[in-house]
Amino acid sequence: MCTHASTAENSIAKIGQKLYPFIADQFAELHKYNEKDPNGHRFSLLFELVENLQHEFESLRNYEVKLVFPSVQLVFNTKDNPDFTPSVNIQELQYLTQKKEVLIKHLIDEIECEATALKLHKSHPIHSVIFIFKDSFFPEKTEWHTTLAIWNRTCTCFAKATNTLANQDKLSSYLNHLHGTK
Repeated sequence: MCTHASTAENSIAKIGQKLYPFIADQFAELHKYNEKDPNGHRFSLLFELVENLQHEFESLRNYEVKLVFPSVQLVFNTKDNPDFTPSVNIQELQYLTQKKEVLIKHLIDEIECEATALKLHKSHPIHSVIFIFKDSFFPEKTEWHTTLAIWNRTCTCFAKATNTLANQDKLSSYLNHLHGTK
């Protein structure tokens, strides 16, 4: 087992078992509040943005919990297996998660603008959702991506896993080009 395995487990637990459920609870609180105090068409854009945000967040969470986090753990837990070849490219997974995170950032910015335009009181639960993303989600995700980049530069098992797949992809692409297939 790689020495980075415990750090990976801690980071994954912090995001997947603490932060993500807390954010899901914030969405639930917001929906409860909106059911008690529906505000009609004046808030329709805000509700649409919140629904889009929740959808993107849940999609990212599922993607990471079911694919990214297990893939990272697998790389670290198979360090002593010289024949191990990863089935996914962690760098590609990271790129895709970052694209989702950028979309989430844009949605948070739009929600914040709309909440300001609607002059919602600071006690409105939408501000809790905005705060948790800005204060916890984005800093945690930045730390996670930084840690992945460090592992890729400094950890032999992690670098081996990402480089093996990159080389396989290049070889596969080259062979497909030779044979005229895609």
